[in-house]
Amino acid sequence: MKAKATVVFLISTIFFWAACSKSPKTSPKTITTTPTTPVVVTPGPPLPNTVDKTDTLKVMAYNVLSYGDLCQGSTTTLNGYFKIIIQYAQPDLLSCEKMNAFPLSSTLPDNLADNIRDSVLNADFPGRFAIATPTNTADGSNMSVLFYNKQKLTYVKTEVLYPYITDFDLYKLYYNDPNLAITHDTTYLYVVVNHTQSGTPSTTRDMQVSTYMATLRAKFAYFPNLINMGDFNTANSYEAGYQSVITSTDTTKQMSDPPFYPDKTVKYPAEWEDNSSAYAAELTTTTRALATVPNSCGTSGGAKSWYDHIFISPWLVKGSNYMSYIPNSYTTIGNDGKRIGVDINSTTPQVNTSAPAAVINALWQFSNKYPVSIKLLIKANRNAYSIADPTEKN
Repeated sequence: MKAKATVVFLISTIFFWAACSKSPKTSPKTITTTPTTPVVVTPGPPLPNTVDKTDTLKVMAYNVLSYGDLCQGSTTTLNGYFKIIIQYAQPDLLSCEKMNAFPLSSTLPDNLADNIRDSVLNADFPGRFAIATPTNTADGSNMSVLFYNKQKLTYVKTEVLYPYITDFDLYKLYYNDPNLAITHDTTYLYVVVNHTQSGTPSTTRDMQVSTYMATLRAKFAYFPNLINMGDFNTANSYEAGYQSVITSTDTTKQMSDPPFYPDKTVKYPAEWEDNSSAYAAELTTTTRALATVPNSCGTSGGAKSWYDHIFISPWLVKGSNYMSYIPNSYTTIGNDGKRIGVDINSTTPQVNTSAPAAVINALWQFSNKYPVSIKLLIKANRNAYSIADPTEKN
C-alpha cells in the first residue's frame, strides 16, 4: 500500500508541474475557475540555481509625423534629432506611429523601419534593438512599427486586429527571464499599437478602437499583461472609442489610463481639448506654436490636446504576473506643464527644463507630437508558479 501511494503521489506531482509550465515555443495552457477568472496559485520556494532579479522596462509611444515622406527633410537629418531623443529616453519598447508607408519586403534605404533601427536605435545602443514584424494590410498611407530591446524581450508574433485606414496590430513578446531554462514558465507581454483617424466628429476613430477592442475581448477570457498605446486623437474621455478601452462589463477586460488610475493625478470625466489647462502636463499635441516653423508639415498652436495614451491591463496595474506598472512613471516627455499655446522650446512663460536643452530642441524639430512613456517593473520567476495566461482564441 505504501508503494502504491508513493506512485500516486509522484504521478499527481508530475501532472501538477506540467499544468504550471509554460513554454515560449508553444501556446500557454489556461487554468480557470470561470470563463473570466484566472486561478491564483500560491508560490512555492525558489527552485535550485535560479537567481533573484528585477528589471525595468521603459515603454514609449511616439507619433513621428510621417517620418520618411521628406516633408521635414531627409531621414538623415531627422535621424540626427531622433538619436538625441532616444539617447535621453532610452526606451525598451518603442512604437512609432504615422511612419510613411513603405514596402514591407524592401531593404535600406527604402525600408524605414530598418533605417530607424540601424541609424537611430542601434546607433545609440549597438546591437540592442530589433523590429517586431510590421503589417500594412489596410494598404494605408502611413504605418505603425514596434521596436523592442532584444536583450530584454523576445518577439513571438504579430496579429492584425483590424485593418481599416491603417492596421491595428497586436504584438506578442516575452521577457528574457534568466531562470526560463529552469522554470519553463514564460512571462508574456502583449502590445497593441495604433494610430486612429483624426478630426471631428470622432465617428471613424470610435469605430476603429471599438472594433479592435471587441476583437481583443473575444480573443482573451481575461486580459493578460497587455499594453494598448499610440495616437488615439481623442478630444475627451467621452468619446466612444476611448470609453471602449476603459469600460467593460467584465472588469478583467477593462484597461486603465495611468494618470487617471492608478496614479489618480487627474479625474474623470475629462475634457482635455476644451479645458486644456487642467491637463497641462499631459498634453501631447503640439510641440509647435506656428504652422510654418520649423516647417509647414505639422499642426500648430502649442500644447492644446492629449491625443497620445498608454493604457494598461488589470494584470499590469496589480502586478499579477511578474510585470507591474511603476506608480507615477507615466510621463509626457518634454512637457513641463507650461507649454499651452507655445513652442516646446519657448522661453516664455519660462524656460523648459524638463529635459536637456538639446533634447527639447530635437523634440521640436523631429515631430509636432510629444512622446509618452511608462515604466514596468519585472520580476524574475524563480518557482515556476504563475497565473495561467489566457488561451488565445482566433
